[in-house]
Amino acid sequence: MTVSFTRKRLYRVGSRSLECAVDDVKQLAEAVWYRGYQPTQAELERLRGVMPREDFQRTLCVLELLSQYPVCRRDTARHLQQLTRLYHRQLLGNDDTPTQGRYSPSKRWGLNDATAPLRKALLPLQTRTYADATGHRHGLSA
Repeated sequence: MTVSFTRKRLYRVGSRSLECAVDDVKQLAEAVWYRGYQPTQAELERLRGVMPREDFQRTLCVLELLSQYPVCRRDTARHLQQLTRLYHRQLLGNDDTPTQGRYSPSKRWGLNDATAPLRKALLPLQTRTYADATGHRHGLSA
């Protein structure tokens, strides 16, 4: 998956409700978790310039969600969390990221999208067996 293709995937993820973007989110998860893709602030700024605000917030919501899984490498998770925190402050004026327990990224981003179908679809991609079979480093690597 090329960087250009992954940028397009970021756009597609945000352009539809999360329930309808499951396949695109799964492909983005593969790129982030197993191929080392880390969107840059410049990429996100370009997206911000061409996407409606709610769509951009949806993309950021997905990036934040992907950062929460143990299979996400620690450096990638930290990078995604810093980016999403920055944009959350810019777009919504605060950053109330809970530091403990589960929370709904979609609610935090002011979206009505349900994340349950997305989380269910991501489960098979984040098992140790699947992660090890990719042949790439990941957050579950020893």
